[in-house]
Amino acid sequence: MHEEDHGQTEILRKLQMMIEHWIEHGDSHAENYREWASKASGAGEEEIAREIHLAIDGNEAVKKHLKRAKAILDAKLVLKK
Repeated sequence: MHEEDHGQTEILRKLQMMIEHWIEHGDSHAENYREWASKASGAGEEEIAREIHLAIDGNEAVKKHLKRAKAILDAKLVLKK
């Protein structure tokens, strides 16, 4: 393997670890968002609560994209072995 290929593979392996971390820990923020959306709603701030809920929905879309990126990356790294 050429040095440049090795460097690129190392970057991809680090990226793989970061994506796994992002997928694993993304939901912890969603629970806080739900709690505060409920508090905002309880305080009569429905517009703010709605925006927070949209952020939660957006978080699910981000997670789906991260899982797809991870699957693509996993397949490419298998091919590099």
